[in-house]
Parts: sequence; C-alpha cells; structure tokens
Amino acid sequence: MLNCNWAQALTRYDCRTVTGLNGETGLEIGTPFSLPDGSAISLYMMPAGSHILLSDNGDTLFHLGSMGLDVWQAMRFKALRETASLRKMIIGEKGDLRMLAQQEHAAHAFAEAVTTILAISDWAAQQLKTEAKERDIIAEAEPYIIARDPKAAFKLRPRVRGESQAEHTFDILHGKDLIDVIAPHPAATGGVMRKVGDVTNGPYNEHLSPLIIVDDRTEPNKAHNEIGIIASISRVQSFTSLMSVMH
Repeated sequence: MLNCNWAQALTRYDCRTVTGLNGETGLEIGTPFSLPDGSAISLYMMPAGSHILLSDNGDTLFHLGSMGLDVWQAMRFKALRETASLRKMIIGEKGDLRMLAQQEHAAHAFAEAVTTILAISDWAAQQLKTEAKERDIIAEAEPYIIARDPKAAFKLRPRVRGESQAEHTFDILHGKDLIDVIAPHPAATGGVMRKVGDVTNGPYNEHLSPLIIVDDRTEPNKAHNEIGIIASISRVQSFTSLMSVMH
C-alpha cells in the first residue's frame, strides 16, 4: 500500500494521499517547480498491479493549453512525445504524462518524471516566447541523489567545520556524502575547492566525504573542464552521469 511514509524513501517533497477512480489509495507529490504560468508541478503515484503508475494526471498539457498553446497541433504533439520518450514516459489517451515503474525502481522513475515535465515546461516557454525561469539545479538534482540509495540519511544544507574552524554549508548530506551541486563556472569551482580542502583536512568531518556534482546539461565542454580541475582534490561527477544511473 502506498503511503507518505513510504514516499519519503523517494522524495522529501510534500506528499498527501489521494483516492483513485476505482477507490484505490495513491499519492500526490507536490514539487518545488512550476510551469510557465506559475502553476505548481505535481506528480501522482497509483498502484498498478505489481507496478507503480507515475502520472501528472493530465495537468501539464491542460495548463499549457490554457495558456494558448495548441499542444495537439501535429508538430507540437510530436515534439512533446519525443521529449517524454527520452525518459521513458508516454502521453496517455487523456493527455496525461505517465510511466510504469517497478517498486524497487520507483525513486529513479520519480526523478525521471520530474525531469520530463521540466523539459516540457522549458519547451513550452520557448514556444510561448516567455522569459525562462532560473533553474534550481540543487532541487533538480535532489531526487536523483536520493535515488542512489533511498534508505540513506538525507539532510538539506548540512554544516561542517573545517580545519580553519570556519563552518561550511553544503547543499545536501546523503549517507556519508557532503554534496554540492554547481554550475560549470570558475568562480563556483574555486569556491567548492576551498571549502572541500578545508573540510577534508579538518578533524570535524565525522568521516563524511565531499562529492561535487557539476551541471553539464547545457554547457558540457565547460563542465568537462571544471570537472577535471575539481577532480584534483575531490570526488566529482557530472549531472548527466547522476541522471543516467539506475539503482
């Protein structure tokens, strides 16, 4: 049976129980993201035999249509289907974005569903010629980080004292990993390297290990350069590699 306690192994986003058309209990997960019109992005999880159905309940295409975007126009609908298929989602007969997942893969499937809707939101903003929203790369990485080990301890903005006695804040603590998610810019690289060096050399890290994730989705060449620099002092990986691993 799905419940919000179980969902805590998938996401730390807001959760509430809902009832399906056949009386089954499911979950509504509210994310911190929104569509171009400001409508909140939510995902629904319902039992489907031995699998879990993840769906947006048709909300995404409905809201885009209400903004004046004809999502059923042939070329646009083709683009939507192709975007959804990149993360193994489909568009159902009622316009809902959906995917089936085995329960042991639900955490990664949830992360993929969030990524799909964000990609469609970005596409819609381009079609509507609206100003692009600033990306929250930490929030986007969060469900993929949790999916690495859904049972591991999780905390946002953990603080650790370094050798200099200064306290440093990381984006996420997951298990024993102190994680920062950064854009591929030299200033960000310099900042995390100073922080990692101070924490790694200090006696207060409680056997925690820094891990830096560099967003390479829009500027892969710049990200590759920054990853090479950071690798001299810390564990580091690209955002796309984080997304691609099924645990």
